Amino acid sequence: MSVLLTLTLAALTSLPAPTPAAPALATPTLGGTTWTLQTVQPVGSAPITPGARLIRPTLTLTGSGADLTLGGSTGCSPLSGAARLGTTGPLKTATLLLRGVQGGSSQNCPDAALSLREDYLTLLRATTRYDLSGDTLTLIAGKGRLTFRAPGASAPAPTNTGASMNTSLNGAWTALRLSAAGRDVPTSGLLSVTFDGPKVTLGGSVGCNALRGTGALLGSPARVTFGPVSSTRMACPPAQAKAETALLSLLRAPLAVTQAGTTLTLSGAAGTLTLTRGPQPAATPTPMPTAPDPAATYTLTRVNGAPAPATARPVSLTFQDSRVGGVDGCNNVGAPYALRGTVSGGAVLSLTGPAFTTRMACPEAGVNLIGLLDRAPTLTVQGAAGRGQILTLTVSATADAPAERWEFQAR
Repeated sequence: MSVLLTLTLAALTSLPAPTPAAPALATPTLGGTTWTLQTVQPVGSAPITPGARLIRPTLTLTGSGADLTLGGSTGCSPLSGAARLGTTGPLKTATLLLRGVQGGSSQNCPDAALSLREDYLTLLRATTRYDLSGDTLTLIAGKGRLTFRAPGASAPAPTNTGASMNTSLNGAWTALRLSAAGRDVPTSGLLSVTFDGPKVTLGGSVGCNALRGTGALLGSPARVTFGPVSSTRMACPPAQAKAETALLSLLRAPLAVTQAGTTLTLSGAAGTLTLTRGPQPAATPTPMPTAPDPAATYTLTRVNGAPAPATARPVSLTFQDSRVGGVDGCNNVGAPYALRGTVSGGAVLSLTGPAFTTRMACPEAGVNLIGLLDRAPTLTVQGAAGRGQILTLTVSATADAPAERWEFQAR
């Protein structure tokens, strides 16, 4: 028996050791995780993905129990505050109230980051609930949303990309017809959709504003999904505004793709966009005000014909996401705006909400940039978009203020 036992033990010890199971990925928790902002959705707007050149805001919640400490970044300044967790209602809905939310100084924030910073802080201060699903955290502020992702998380892989994609769509397609609720919607201008493998780009106009967006061609059967579409912000006549609203509503949801020869149809719940690969139809002439380049920073060069005054910081303007921002020579300034109507070949720049300014201690030398914008100046642009383009703001004399003409150049 002892010999048999010895042989059995020897056989068992000669078996290969079992392969250890791969460690399971830890599910992120609300506290102790650095959450990185993916999209911001102000009230009344579609979700917006911050631009690739912007540093993404972050959020951390540290501590134990119901009372936590808020930290992180707005992308260009430190974030601080306090948080309290709880539940409400018969379904025990998770609540999150943020108190004393502060974004630090915006002195080091570039103009392009100010709008994102302001929307981020506004929605944090209004947050009342949260949803934690896997590696995605959503803060809910009424009808506004902030969506975050945990570090190391990756976006879902597309269903079908690369060489397996249908390349017969490659090239530019021109819009022929737009319909909503089963009825054709009259359009003006020229709109094109270009396919390059899985990448889709959109550009042009169906009303009076210039539109630009990107999307992806995915799945089988094929469908197109667009991200946020950027637009200039001019006030259009009712018929043109209706066309733009119909198109933007259509682009918010995935669209089925149907190709028949030289005709391509993008269909969704909100309507249909029909395009052709044939010769482009002549665009309907549309008198439209000139719009500033949203990618440019315009620097003040002349005031009333004289060189711009010397200031601690260059006086500048930017026009992005329906906000005008800039520097008045010392402080950062900004306000929501719209371009309305046509005057002397330009458009009237109207502030559509309160202006803000930082409160740095400044030398006396400076310019009243907000004061100029408050006077609803006429905006004109000369030259192609990009470096060197000239932007001019002019106001007529009134009983209380003289006429002014400020010239800026894109740098």
